[in-house]
This record gives sequence, structure tokens and C-alpha cells, in this order.
Amino acid sequence: MAATPASGPAPSRLSAAVDSLRSRDYRILVGTQLAVGLTQPILFFTQGWYVNTAAPEDQKVLYLGALGAVRGLAFLTYVTVGGAVADRFPRRQVLRVSAVISITLMLVIGGILFLPVVQDGGTGTLSLMILLFASFGLIMAQDQPARTAMVRESLPPNLLGGGIALFQLALSFGALFAAPFAGWSIETLGIPTSYMLAALGPTAVLWLISRMRTPDNAADPDASSTSVIANIRDGIRVVRQDPVVRWTVLLTWFSTVAGLSVMGVLVAAWVSDVLHLGAAGWGMMALFWNVGAITSSVYLTLIGVPRRKGLFFLTVSFTFGLGVLGFSLSREPWLTFMCNVVAGGSFMALTISSLSIVQTTVPNRLMGRVTGLLLLGGGLMQLWAFFVALVVQAAGIEPVYTGAGLAILGVTALITVTQRPLRTLV
Repeated sequence: MAATPASGPAPSRLSAAVDSLRSRDYRILVGTQLAVGLTQPILFFTQGWYVNTAAPEDQKVLYLGALGAVRGLAFLTYVTVGGAVADRFPRRQVLRVSAVISITLMLVIGGILFLPVVQDGGTGTLSLMILLFASFGLIMAQDQPARTAMVRESLPPNLLGGGIALFQLALSFGALFAAPFAGWSIETLGIPTSYMLAALGPTAVLWLISRMRTPDNAADPDASSTSVIANIRDGIRVVRQDPVVRWTVLLTWFSTVAGLSVMGVLVAAWVSDVLHLGAAGWGMMALFWNVGAITSSVYLTLIGVPRRKGLFFLTVSFTFGLGVLGFSLSREPWLTFMCNVVAGGSFMALTISSLSIVQTTVPNRLMGRVTGLLLLGGGLMQLWAFFVALVVQAAGIEPVYTGAGLAILGVTALITVTQRPLRTLV
């Protein structure tokens, strides 16, 4: 079993972030996050913009919802298995296999996008490409639980708070440049070339993990003596029995599903139909989301997650709801961008604080499985986006965005009032 580094005296919040970088393997993990942050948004943008332009004008919201649904279904189907795999097998080997598969899929799908009939979306090719884009969900479902769980292996418990924030900061920092680049690349180089450029990310990950010194040992060697289903049940048991973990997971799911289904999956339609912007404008808007995310990450890296982690988690969830609500009510691009800063910053803080709660509460041997369950929100969000698209088709896009913000505010307030163990967690 991979041993967690020994704990030391509690460092200052600033030194926790600085000291975490002294671990070679942790620095490499941060490098993989940066590589993913620089390239994964390109996949998201090219897929969304391809569907937005290839679909019939009166049905593009439905097709965008279908895109989110197939990606989400693929993610949901596999992420709990991916979390179990991250505990059953050496996590570095899991990342290696995931990177090789990712490179292959990105190059093949990018090549298919060069075909003229595919670019037009005719003769059923649009539906075929949406199904192929589901590989994006599978890639994330295997990669994220393993890579996130490895933070616990590379740092002692007293450095986890700053280490997790810095780990997420690298992802946001990469996305800060990737979002506007993706918009420029789509308009200048075209969708197929942009899609293939994303293969640089897993290529970098493959090289970086080859430099790691962590022994290739499974986090839970005993897990392989039972079925994957039994492994998954072990993770579910932790969520069911611990109220703090349970409500952290459930609120993360709800905020992600309600907020990102509109702010992420369907946002291409909002950008083009409500704000009347193109792909470059979409990339610029996403830049502001990432400005907020980076600001939040830097703050939590340098200052640390507040001592009352539970109350902080609830507060940033409420703030995220305010950001989504403000975004839905704004029609001026500059004000929309500012609301995007609030939403991006608060959602990143929600992600960091939820990971911090799980990482400091759950044993390492179960970390992959519980992290996989925590990340289920990403798949649920994309699947739910299809049903949201149906509502948008019937009622219009604007009231749906407003309803999403109000729902996050209401559910967060209810959990804050009723769940004292989470509210008082330190």
C-alpha cells in the first residue's frame, strides 16, 4: 500500500502551500493539472461550437443538451468504476493508460472532423459525432479520480489544505489561457485542427508521470480480492454513514448540476442568441470565469481554507447561486462577464472546499472511490442538461437560467439550516 507521507507540525497557511511544492511527485501532479487545464477546454469548446454550428437553427439547444447528456451518461456510467480502479491498481499506471487512450481518441476524432460531410452535420453525422464526443466523459471519469487521489499520496496531512488549493489553481491557470485560445483557434484554424491540438495535453501528462518516483503500489491492495461492485459499495458506505461527507457530496452534486448545466453545457446558445457573440466572444467570457477561479484559488492557496470548513463550503455555494442569478438577469456583456467572475470564483472555492473536506475525512485506501462519487456531479450535470434543453425549447432560455440560480440559493439555505454537523465542521 502506498504510504501517506508522515505528518509534521501544522505550518502557517502560506508555508503549507510553499512546502507542498518541495515534494517532487506533487510538483509533477501540479504539472499534469496545468497540462490538462491548457488543453481540455479546447475539447469542450470545439465540441460545443461544432454542435452549435452544425445543428439546425431551431434545434441547436436540443442538440447541445444531447451532447451534454451523452458525455454525462458516459461519465456517470464509468466514474464510480474509475474511482474503484484508482484504488485497486497503481494510480500512476491508471493515468498512463488513460493518457494513451486519450491521445488516440483525440487524433482519430479530430481526423474525422476534417470530412466535409461531417463538418456540415448532414446524413446523420451530427448524431454520430455527438456519440463519439462521449469519449470526453469516459476520459474524465478515469483520469480525475486517480489524479486527484494522488494528492493525498504525495503530501502529508498537514499540507493537504494548501496543496489541494494549489492543485486546483494549476487547472484554472491553464484554462485562463486555453479559453480565449480555443475561441481564436476555432475561428482561425478550424474545428478539426483545434480538436487535434488538445492531444498535446495527455501527451504532456504521459511524459510527466514517467518522471514520478512514487512506487507503483495500489492504495488498497485488498480491494482486488473482491469485485469492483463490492469496492464501489465500500465508497458508498462511507458517504451514507458520515453525514458531513454525505451532505458535502450531495450539495456539490446539486450546485454543479443546477449551475453548470446552464453555465457550461448550454452556454453556447446563450452566448450566440442572448448576448449575440461569436466563438471568440465565448472564449473571452470564459476567460472571466477563469479569472474568478484563479483569484479564488490563489486566495485559498495563500490564506488556506478557513478553519470552519463546513460553513465556508456552504457560503461559497450560496455565492455561486448569486453569480448564476446575476448572470441570468444581465444583458450587458460587461456585466455578464463580471457575474461570470463571481460564479467562476465561488464554484472553484466550492470545489476546493469540498475536496478538502473529503481528503481530510476519508482514509486514503478509499479516496479514489469517494472522490469518484464526489465527481459524479459533473456527469449528472451533463445528463440533466438534456432535460433542461427540453424546458428551454418549450419555455425559452432566459427563465431557465434564472431558475437555476434561485434553486442553488434555496437548497444551500435549506442545508445550512438543517445540517448542523456540516455547518459546524472545523
